[in-house]
Amino acid sequence: MTRKKKRIFGVSLLILILIFMSNFFISYTVEVKQELIINVNIDSTWQVMGTQFSEVDLWCANFIKSEAGGNKRFSEIDYSTRITLTTKGENTQELDDFDPTNHLLKYHITDGKPGIAKEASAIWSLVDLGLNKTKVVFEFKLVTKGWIGLVMSGKIRSSIKSTSFEIAEELKYYMEKGTAHPRKIESLKK
Repeated sequence: MTRKKKRIFGVSLLILILIFMSNFFISYTVEVKQELIINVNIDSTWQVMGTQFSEVDLWCANFIKSEAGGNKRFSEIDYSTRITLTTKGENTQELDDFDPTNHLLKYHITDGKPGIAKEASAIWSLVDLGLNKTKVVFEFKLVTKGWIGLVMSGKIRSSIKSTSFEIAEELKYYMEKGTAHPRKIESLKK
């Protein structure tokens, strides 16, 4: 091998090593916020979205199964995690904050987050808009890892946005109609 070819090979190898190593340090944060007005009072909405956080599978098509777990950390509920099953697998969501006074809860996924994610978390909150009107706010955050996460961030954002809209829409339907959204009913038939 000539000296020039060795130099080109060495530089190419160094570039590949640097690209590989940088993969461990690259991340991209995807944040999605979804808001929707529900024509139901804030206390009734909090009862379903907050107090019954572990029963999300009753009204949301995204969740096949959901159950409470973990030790009691908050005085208002006797669990601290929600273990859910979706078509993408099982995950555990651990509550970081549960505030019935301000109608706000925060959680992060501890087990079962997508392989492309370093971390995934959410804030669900309610705003009282007066008699029988409540604004629901879902904020989702996913920190991707590596080059693939960076490249896929647009698709990830689109997927989270679509899913968060469906969750909000299904909660609205459940609260206003008193029954699960047709999407949830159809998912039960599968």
